[in-house]
Amino acid sequence: MSLKQEIETWVAALGHYDNNEFDDALKEFDGISDTSKILFNCGVIHATLGEHEKAVECYQRAVRLDQYLAVAYFQQGVSNFLVGDFEEALANFNDTLLYLRGNNMIDYAQLGLMFKLYSCEVLFNRGLCYIYLQQKEAGMQDFSFAVKEKVVEDHNVIDEAIREEAEA
Repeated sequence: MSLKQEIETWVAALGHYDNNEFDDALKEFDGISDTSKILFNCGVIHATLGEHEKAVECYQRAVRLDQYLAVAYFQQGVSNFLVGDFEEALANFNDTLLYLRGNNMIDYAQLGLMFKLYSCEVLFNRGLCYIYLQQKEAGMQDFSFAVKEKVVEDHNVIDEAIREEAEA
């Protein structure tokens, strides 16, 4: 497939995704050679459909092609958390923090991915893993680190989690 055809297919796949035509988007992406971005997008679609095992598989393949794609480790952690594999999710969030390389945020727009990864979200999710693994102190410590790195209004959920713990 020529580069032009790949770009056209990519645009068609994104159009299907935007229209909630997820199966059609996956079919379009299947026609493009595997890249970390394509595999990441397929993982997001599978996760959106609740197919978290398939999503994890896509994210794993994506990081094999690009070990620095922190957002793929993060999404893999979210999917692992949602299927109840808290230890694996914890490892995924640790990898995410490693590949954030000290940044508070990575904007993936320059890679064609409409995703911003914030360190506070990683810390919050890692904290949840610790709590589900009965390591409450480590979880609350991650929440306290996360609250210091909040950026957008959606991050106020971190304050709510801390407040709920204080009230418990």
